[in-house]
Amino acid sequence: MTSHRTATKLKLRYKAFYVLSIVALCVLLCVNFGIVYTLIATPPENPESLLRLFYLTMVAGFFILAAQALLVFKRFVSILDRDSLALTAMADQLERLVVYDAMTKTFNRIKFEEVAARELNNVRRYGNDLSGIIFDVDDYRTINETHGYKAGDKFLCNLSSYVEGMLRNNDYLFRWRGGKFVILAPHTDVDKAAIVAEKLRQVVSHKIFGGKIRMTISLGVAQAGREDSVDSLMQRLQAALAGAKNSGRNRVIVKREDELAA
Repeated sequence: MTSHRTATKLKLRYKAFYVLSIVALCVLLCVNFGIVYTLIATPPENPESLLRLFYLTMVAGFFILAAQALLVFKRFVSILDRDSLALTAMADQLERLVVYDAMTKTFNRIKFEEVAARELNNVRRYGNDLSGIIFDVDDYRTINETHGYKAGDKFLCNLSSYVEGMLRNNDYLFRWRGGKFVILAPHTDVDKAAIVAEKLRQVVSHKIFGGKIRMTISLGVAQAGREDSVDSLMQRLQAALAGAKNSGRNRVIVKREDELAA
């Protein structure tokens, strides 16, 4: 509200200055016309004073024109700055729409491909550890059927926010689809990732979301190897998750690199 009032006051000042400057230019033009007419119609014996007045009015007119030009330039620059800020805001919003899940505000699968490719390159070049955790809400369909789809959506938002709060700053949380999420944990080996997964399993199973929804998650853990691609890492994560689901749910299964063919 304050900024809007300030902008309004500035616009009024600009308008007032333009009106006054135009009036001043008209007055100076009339004075100059009178001086020129006097010099031509009834030339005085000593015209120096009239010529001096003519030059002074000309200089004053140039100063007024320069002030107008400066004001126009400042307005033009301010409009460009405003448009630039608007374009930047639009670009940021577009980026968020591209890489963030619209509902949970976590990263989406497009961002996962980008981050996973970059972190796997770090594994190959520098030998960094990289582990992934995939988890899926057990019987997520039951939440929608029992409490409604809005409650199910709100549950996923609360769950993702809760899980994200438990991760490190350099970890990444992605929504895969439905009630399934993926975590990428750089500089983390599979054993540490398994500990994180088990902690997540326990805290989620003991928490009541929205004051009425209690739910469990099944988790799969795998560590990336030097030869891994995004697809091969996801294959092991999916296999680990399937193992957790098939073993009774609400558990953590670790799928190691040499177990993929097993």
